[in-house]
Amino acid sequence: MNDEDSVNELIATLRPDSLTEEAHRRRRSADLAQAFQTPRAPHHTRRFPMPQRRPLYLITGTAVAGLAAAAIIVPQVLSGDSSPHAISAGESPSGVGGETFRSTETSTTTVNTRTVLLAAAKVSTEEPAGSGKFWYSRVRTTQLVQVAPDEYAAKIKKLLAEQDAKKEKLKNKPDELNAAMKEFDRKVHELKTTRLPYAASRSETTDTWRSLGGAAGRRVTGLDVKIAFATPADEAKWKHAGSPRLADDPSGSRETLPTGVVSIDNPSLTWSNVAKLPTDKQGLKDRLLSLHKKSPASGKKQLADYLWQTGADLLTAPITPGTRAALYQVLADSASGLKSSTGVTDALGRTGVALDTTGPDDAGEADRITYRLIFDDKTGKALELDVIEAGTAIPLLQQTFETTGYVDALGDTPAQ
Repeated sequence: MNDEDSVNELIATLRPDSLTEEAHRRRRSADLAQAFQTPRAPHHTRRFPMPQRRPLYLITGTAVAGLAAAAIIVPQVLSGDSSPHAISAGESPSGVGGETFRSTETSTTTVNTRTVLLAAAKVSTEEPAGSGKFWYSRVRTTQLVQVAPDEYAAKIKKLLAEQDAKKEKLKNKPDELNAAMKEFDRKVHELKTTRLPYAASRSETTDTWRSLGGAAGRRVTGLDVKIAFATPADEAKWKHAGSPRLADDPSGSRETLPTGVVSIDNPSLTWSNVAKLPTDKQGLKDRLLSLHKKSPASGKKQLADYLWQTGADLLTAPITPGTRAALYQVLADSASGLKSSTGVTDALGRTGVALDTTGPDDAGEADRITYRLIFDDKTGKALELDVIEAGTAIPLLQQTFETTGYVDALGDTPAQ
């Protein structure tokens, strides 16, 4: 390994954490996904929707994560009068004028959460059961850009060079060397947690075919990559900074194999057995209680948090209508701390019901992070998962389920 390889490897270990379906699956995103070449998600270290979970967001076991009371989950304009707009990754500023993110005001109404969940249970039982050899999903994932990749790499290399020089100079002075190492760690932490002076997001679409039997699945990522700015003022700041590259992905899509686990908290739940979960409330509750005791996270989170997280995972998986109804009933019994709102619109303009829960940020400030699940109150199916930080113009993470359903062959998509 040459010196450049060594430096690149060190940089890889120092970059801020990011989650996609690969990393655990949540971010399913392997499956909230794997760390990007350089950080493109914020430093916030939790995944939807558990305030204590690492890594970043979720995409949860099969979804990715988050939520702010009565807020629309799209990149929003918090100041100024222009809508956010996007450019393709690598496109020059003069190319702006393509995809425009919706930023609409919707009238939301806070409603009784238990009543909402029981209503969702009822409509779920009226949905027809499906079947197929694969579970297909098309998901649009948007994350707040934390760093400009080239700028970040250059700063990390500079810190590494400075640290190597100090190691050589202080090799016979252990106390001073130890102090220098701590200072290096502080600077790296500061670099990893300092956000850009402008608000931008990176979006991409992922198509996934997960086998419900023994066949191999398929996952295609990196489709329709876009960089968007929250406001024209943010884009102007980016240009003033020299228009640095904000996406480090190679051009074109990539194909991988999806993982088999539905929920990171529940290694025994797979795409091939999740449809066999109980369809009555007590039966499903007993099964979830049993899974919680066996979960790697059982000692780190309370049952209500576990049920919320696992519920979000299951609602984006191929469970039966009966299991979905039972799940909403179980959640209704543990709805304390959840807030629900009707008339909430997802990134595609679909209106549904939002379930919100809040938690502290990484500094411990209460109620700074909102985790949101938006579901269709006419079918009970999940539409979007989001993570929102108070006062930010762009969600930390947004995962919109554009299409999901059963198919019989790789490459097929569900009939609409």
